Amino acid sequence: MGSTKEHEEIREKAMALEEGAEADTAGQGEIEAISMLSLTIKLPQEPYSIKIMVSPHETLNDIRQSIADLPSTMQYTCYSLWFDGVMLNDFVELGSIEDIQDGTVIELHEDAYNEREARLHVLKIRDIIGLFSTRNEQISPLSCGLSALASIETEAKAYRDGKVTAPTSVIPPTKSKKSVGANSTEEKTTLHPMSGVDLNTQPSLAKLLPSPEPARPQCVKSLGLSVWNPPPANLKLKGQLLYLQVATLEGPVFNITCDLTGFYVSNCTSQKFDPSPKSGAGKMLRAHSLLSLLEKLSPLFKEALQSWQDTLNSRDPLTIFSPSSAFLAPPWLARPAPDPTADMSRVQEQFLLGGSDNLDTVRDWNEDLQSTREMPHSTIQERILRERLLNKLYFDFTEAAAKGAVLIAKDEIPPLNPNEARSAHIFLYNGIFFSFGADGIGTFANEGGDAAARYAVGKDLVGVRTISQIDVDGLCPLCTVIVDYCGKRIVAQSPVPGIFRQRDDDSSQIVYGGVDGRDVVAASPDFDKFFSVIASSLHIKKHTVWDKNTTPVDLNLSIETKGLEGTDGRRYILDLYRITPLDIGFLEASSNGDDSYPHSMAVLRTEAVEEYWKDKIKSYVSSEQERIKKTGKEARIVYKGSSSEESAENDVSESDGELETIKISGDLFALNPDVFSSQVPLTEEDKAVYVEDEKSVRELCSYVTNTLIPNLLADITAGSVSIPLDSTQLTKLMHKRGINMRYLGYFIGLIDPKDSRVEALRGLLIQEVIIRSCKYAINSIMAPLPVAVVPYAAAHFFNCILGLKLNNEPTIEVDSTLVALYADQIGLGPDFGFASLTASEIQSRIALEAASRFRFTLPSNWVETLRPLPLFRELSLKLGFQWRVKEYHFSAPSSVDASESKEAAILSNSGKSKKKNGKRSNVKEVNATKTDTVVLKSAKTTFTSDDLLNIVPVVKDSSMRSQLADEAIEAGRLSILQGQKDMGIELLLESLSLHEQIYGVLHPEVARAYSQLSMIYSGLEEKASAVDFARKAVVIAERTIGLDASETILMYLNLSLCEHANGDSLLALALLRHAFQLWKVIFGEGHPDTVTTMKNTAIMLQALKEYHDSRKWFEMSLGQCEKIFGPRSIDAATLYFQLSQALVLTRDSHGAVQKMREAYTIFHNELGPEDKNTKEAEVWLEQLTQSAVHYARQAKDIQDRKTRKLNIVPGASTKLNSAKPVGSNATDSTAVGAAAAAAASAAGATSNGTSKKSITSQIRPSSINTKSIEELVKYIGN
Repeated sequence: MGSTKEHEEIREKAMALEEGAEADTAGQGEIEAISMLSLTIKLPQEPYSIKIMVSPHETLNDIRQSIADLPSTMQYTCYSLWFDGVMLNDFVELGSIEDIQDGTVIELHEDAYNEREARLHVLKIRDIIGLFSTRNEQISPLSCGLSALASIETEAKAYRDGKVTAPTSVIPPTKSKKSVGANSTEEKTTLHPMSGVDLNTQPSLAKLLPSPEPARPQCVKSLGLSVWNPPPANLKLKGQLLYLQVATLEGPVFNITCDLTGFYVSNCTSQKFDPSPKSGAGKMLRAHSLLSLLEKLSPLFKEALQSWQDTLNSRDPLTIFSPSSAFLAPPWLARPAPDPTADMSRVQEQFLLGGSDNLDTVRDWNEDLQSTREMPHSTIQERILRERLLNKLYFDFTEAAAKGAVLIAKDEIPPLNPNEARSAHIFLYNGIFFSFGADGIGTFANEGGDAAARYAVGKDLVGVRTISQIDVDGLCPLCTVIVDYCGKRIVAQSPVPGIFRQRDDDSSQIVYGGVDGRDVVAASPDFDKFFSVIASSLHIKKHTVWDKNTTPVDLNLSIETKGLEGTDGRRYILDLYRITPLDIGFLEASSNGDDSYPHSMAVLRTEAVEEYWKDKIKSYVSSEQERIKKTGKEARIVYKGSSSEESAENDVSESDGELETIKISGDLFALNPDVFSSQVPLTEEDKAVYVEDEKSVRELCSYVTNTLIPNLLADITAGSVSIPLDSTQLTKLMHKRGINMRYLGYFIGLIDPKDSRVEALRGLLIQEVIIRSCKYAINSIMAPLPVAVVPYAAAHFFNCILGLKLNNEPTIEVDSTLVALYADQIGLGPDFGFASLTASEIQSRIALEAASRFRFTLPSNWVETLRPLPLFRELSLKLGFQWRVKEYHFSAPSSVDASESKEAAILSNSGKSKKKNGKRSNVKEVNATKTDTVVLKSAKTTFTSDDLLNIVPVVKDSSMRSQLADEAIEAGRLSILQGQKDMGIELLLESLSLHEQIYGVLHPEVARAYSQLSMIYSGLEEKASAVDFARKAVVIAERTIGLDASETILMYLNLSLCEHANGDSLLALALLRHAFQLWKVIFGEGHPDTVTTMKNTAIMLQALKEYHDSRKWFEMSLGQCEKIFGPRSIDAATLYFQLSQALVLTRDSHGAVQKMREAYTIFHNELGPEDKNTKEAEVWLEQLTQSAVHYARQAKDIQDRKTRKLNIVPGASTKLNSAKPVGSNATDSTAVGAAAAAAASAAGATSNGTSKKSITSQIRPSSINTKSIEELVKYIGN
């Protein structure tokens, strides 16, 4: 994309850094370091003052948020802030207030209430004391916002304190032998987080969800509006606002009146109205804050509230705060919601929130968006404020749109056009315009009908996001959200002013693009200059189109893109589903027979256009430079429209022709988006241009299949790009490379099934085809169904895919009352169109979707080869399903498996040894087996309708990323690369502050920023800071991205490495174990990156001196490496090298020599004898061989002396050695143990390098400390 002037400040900063010499001066003022102020807030009540840290760039509203979050001040809602006798404006920056400095005292003055402030205060108090809220009932997921990190840290502490007395699995822990004397050993069981971990077992779904949040103690029985509301007019005039009633835990019920001054206990009862203060109450029964009054009325209230606040204070604040501009991530496994407490006032929340007419919650979304976009953004601080308000606005709109879409799907909102077909219905709710993502009026009849319409609205959302990111002043995109719920796609947009009104002259509001389809085409000059900026950024050329009268019209964007003049005088851009050309290559190849692509709307991605343009520009610049070089001149590259163009031209004129400029612009090699879309040129000149445009688009289509996809495959094969873990990561990777997901089948066809290096990638791609095909198939089943019937359809569909090994002929029976209510109404019959479908019929639908949409033929046994857990998880997330957290049986275990499972449960739960009576023990096992078998047989299917606890809407929004925050991180990284560490750190901290100011503390982008900073700080050896950043990244990611999201797993792995580097290897292992469990759920076995993770586990175990377990993990890593990369690969040689060192540490000198010989052989054959890896392995092999020979001779001499001392004939020595090798083993173990001690640091030192041919970032033996080798030689020499 082309840059806009809003980004110039930081871009100039980055350019100064690249130039090096001007980095300290020219750019330093653009992004300043954080200068924090300590302010004292003077309070009217206890604790009477607090101190907060703020930035001069923050506003008084930010201070208000800090006051609202602190437990000691959270009761304050209606107040003003004063400084030096003057009331401060809440929207003014602190830095702009004269005399504000470090240590300044600001006073908090309690203000008079009005009705709105009183209602909001009551709502805040209800939230504080934990009364259940229904404000987000329609879209609130179950078990959301949990974090597992605290429990992992607690478990690690238990291991550290020696409180763990049983392994985490039925596999026995390591038993190490600790030498006590020359001929005796003492067996000691050691426990650590990886004790008993078996990567080959199925992960427990019941343990996947962290423990639920602690229940809040009940503070009051009820709190709400009394029956006497609203106040009469004469009492309103006296300042009375609300009448409340509270039932305390002690039993008494108090009636409270809220007036301008605050809250007081009144003389009202259930039968008598008397809002006057209670006689003789005095000051004790009056307070400005309702919370303070309740504390005076009820000691139990104060005690319960203090207990809850103490609980909160003991927890990480990041696990407590609610996000202000992001949704909490919904897990796909959840617990049922806790039973609500009896509270009649809960239904009053809507009145408290919106008032009697609910106008407080009604917003003009379009006016809010456009006025915010029009805010000034010429300085850094203006950009921060603008981007923060935009981000919050987009979130509020998305939240409101999701609520409205769910209500529409449940038929709770009447349409504006009830006489038309259901798919053509439109809705207006809460100031938002809703419609279905279907072809209700035949707009896409020739392109594929409903399939084309569903695709078009998705691409329109991408177009809105792209245009918003380009951010052209004077051009107004709309807030747009897509909600997928129960198979229905619902589009929400902010209405364009005047869209429902006809102009006085009956003219159309559309003044650019196709007015009535393609019959009338308009091209207003007022829009032309704005659209040309977008066209240059998207590399779209100005081209000619023709209306129904064959009148030529020149457009900057596609004919489908429309410019509309609103009645507010603003210019709006609509219908952005064709901002790139059609993918004609794919469409022509996929239009064959019954399995042709479902629609003809497939367009190319903007990333593909960008990559294609860059390649063309590179070739063009290279050829131009060669041409200019032949003329004896120097070439200079200038971007059209950049600030350097004018000066460049002046330089050329002043240098008397010594320079020749190569001008580059977005218009160069631009594309025509309207080719292959029924446009018919008339003149020969137009036809020639049109042919060239078609040729360029076909070249771009070929570029995707012949360059982009093979390049991605080559990068993954070479190891420069990791294989994704799940569907989300795969989708992001392909989209970032400009590859549409419809190319999955083509991508699979390029992969050699025999290449073990990309076997995991091939499996992931096939799984993605199945997941997406399943989604299309089940959506077609769910779309016409009432929401109440969807759980039955979901359970039946999942059983037909994932539960066939338990029941190969699953059936479903819909509740008869639902059949009676809906069957005839929706016209699908008593089976609702799905209950009578067999497993084979559903599988056939899925296979047809795979063939038509992804050009891939599923094998006949594809159901049998599924990985059930990854498919279960991915499909649930894509559909918004939340299943009951429990163990799901995807097959029927044998009686032997049931017996083993029961025995394992007995061993792990009882903690008692078996009785010596073998018969009695066997009886117990047999009974356990019978019981287990009965339970398993009782489960007829894997899923039931009752297992589906909730369905959450799957939301896609058009919010824009903060360019400012991203560029600040990049500027900091550039500074560090330039060697300016201090300045780089300041910029990185500033970028973090920008992320938190713009997005809020809890947001996925903030988690990613913390993760990036953690890795950067780790590279700078700032270990403690790296751990702190990584920890925050994990907590925020778990709560906003997902407990088991691929990004969360990677952040866990990063935190593990940071903790290990910081000296806490025990906690690092606990984090790794959790990551392994998540890994098995979202991917399964066989991912190449597990080689590195297993190796890291082994290194951490070495740091804990758990040498035997370390050896096992090195061996597992080597086995996985040989399976994936081959037994003679450089990766395998590296692991052979490390395993040899691990064997030294476990006193196996013979095995160490063998493994080192393998490493040396592979290095010699693959890298040659002169490579430093080969030479280093040769040195180690020589010394280890000498050591083994030396100690073998020493052991033989000792054995010979013992033999002569015991007067045993030589022929019996072999038998003696075989029967009792204690002396030999003790001597050899002691000797090799000495060498092992010296080799420990050498083994650890191998974890710092990287093999140049490694695919999984393996360790290079060349990084071994030479001093450690010399120490080992010294021990060998002794």
